[in-house]
Formats: sequence, C-alpha cells, structure tokens
Amino acid sequence: MPVVTFSDLNSNRNIYTILNSITATAAVSSDNQKSKRTIYEENGEFKLVYDIEKINGKRYLEYKDCEGIIRLGYIGGSNIYNSESNYIPAEEIVRRLALYRLISLAKEYGADALFEPTITTTATSEKKLIMYRTEATAKLIKIINN
Repeated sequence: MPVVTFSDLNSNRNIYTILNSITATAAVSSDNQKSKRTIYEENGEFKLVYDIEKINGKRYLEYKDCEGIIRLGYIGGSNIYNSESNYIPAEEIVRRLALYRLISLAKEYGADALFEPTITTTATSEKKLIMYRTEATAKLIKIINN
C-alpha cells in the first residue's frame, strides 16, 4: 500500500478525497525461556517457536516450528529485510501485523493510499514474558478519476 505525505498531496482537493481515519491494533507476546523463544499472537492466530542454540559461547535462535498463519504487511518505502537471519523479532512482527490489518481495512474502504500513517508500539513485561501492543492509524485517500 503506498504512503502519501503531506508534501506529496496537491493542495487542489479536486483530484483526491479523504475517506476516513482508521485504526488497527495488534498484540504479540514473546516468551523468552532459557532454551527456547515462543512468539504468539494474543488471539491464537499464530505461534512461532525458536530453539536457543549455543555455539562457541554465542547464543543463536534456530527456527523450530510455526502454527497458524502469520499475516505481515508493509507500507511503501519501508525496508522489511533488516537482517540476514530467519528470526523476526516480536516487536517487528507486531508492527507488521498491525500494518497488515490497517491495509486490509483500507482495501475494504476502497482507498488508494494511506495518508501519513502513525505507528506506536508499547511493551510491558512480566518475568520472561514481553507483551507488545501496536496501534497503526492513517487517513485514507481516494484518487478521483475524471
């Protein structure tokens, strides 16, 4: 889904309309045990399990199992490949899940672009469990075809 900034918009509102403001949320937890890391969505949509391996005194996460379907979105201009590892941190997963939900809502409204989306993530912890919650908000833009 393309992102439109304020400077990209022509001040002539005859070529576009702002449909609505929408918000999507996502919550993901990361259970960080000594021998494995489990990342899961709050409603049971998916669960990822990584074993923690020690090699030459360094710890590595090795993919073990996945249950469910992980739906991840991204917006134009974002770099979604920031690591050579197959491990995606829980914070990145929760942000991309919220973006997936935001994009799905935008499509339901028939939007052509998102206007300056904002994404906020909060994290809380309880012992070895870290809970991430992300809220993604944007205005929807519809291009007027003459």
